[in-house]
Amino acid sequence: MPDILASPRPCKRLAVCVDDYGLHAGIDEASTQLARAGRISAVSVMSDGPTWPASAPALRDAARTHPVDVGLHLNLTEALPGTAGEPLPRVILRAGLHLFDARALRRRIEQQLDRFEAGWGAAPDHVDGHQHVHQLAQVRSVLLEALEARYPDTARRPWLRASRAPAGADLPLRRKADVISWLGAVELQRGAARRGWQSNAHLLGVYGFDTDAAGYRALLQRWFALAQDGDLLMCHPASHAPAGDVIGTARQVEWRVWQSDTLPEDLARSGLQITALRNVLAERSSSGASGAVLAAAPGHQN
Repeated sequence: MPDILASPRPCKRLAVCVDDYGLHAGIDEASTQLARAGRISAVSVMSDGPTWPASAPALRDAARTHPVDVGLHLNLTEALPGTAGEPLPRVILRAGLHLFDARALRRRIEQQLDRFEAGWGAAPDHVDGHQHVHQLAQVRSVLLEALEARYPDTARRPWLRASRAPAGADLPLRRKADVISWLGAVELQRGAARRGWQSNAHLLGVYGFDTDAAGYRALLQRWFALAQDGDLLMCHPASHAPAGDVIGTARQVEWRVWQSDTLPEDLARSGLQITALRNVLAERSSSGASGAVLAAAPGHQN
């Protein structure tokens, strides 16, 4: 697997994040191998997952090769050993109507942050949500309160994932990306920006987990063409998957594409460099553009 980050720096920086680290060994293995090769720049950890914190040392070792943001993948929907999950539609409804017990929700967030820090030995570089739950109305309010109490130093705060879809008719699966965005992406961006939190500009990588390797590569090429400096692309590769993983086949398809010899060519064609988002945000802060990714975020565009 050729090392992508060894190539000359093009003009646009794209963060690439593997989600669900800690859920099973196939995801963990794919994440660490891609991190060592510079093909991803972020990993989101399900700290209540069955392979965390045992999988933390391998990730720490991989992160020494290239800069990798390691963050919390807040889970409210996945049923895991010792953790009750709820169907996503129910979580969306309860959050929208503010029906969660705020104290219980705060405890659950704190517990996952505790487990992350116990395994990683440091605060998360970023925070996002499994199935994008972190942006839902009541969840985002409680989450921001918990993060502000826990990380008062504004210079060392995690960045937050914004799920805002980019404008452009060429966006693959525009309808699904729009639905995710409409569930609170702009509200999270604007509310967080007012309180001094930074974020990626847009989210790429939304699709139906229903294509083959050629189809997924074609999707990547379209996302790469749309990407702007400071955007984030999420992915879900796994070297193997247990029978119970409902997107296990798609994970292995993604794995084949992300480790392929054609990936560097596709990135170069779009003038992209895979970069840790914390470095992009730090550069903007030092140049006096702190929060620029967020502050001017417009309403959703079709």
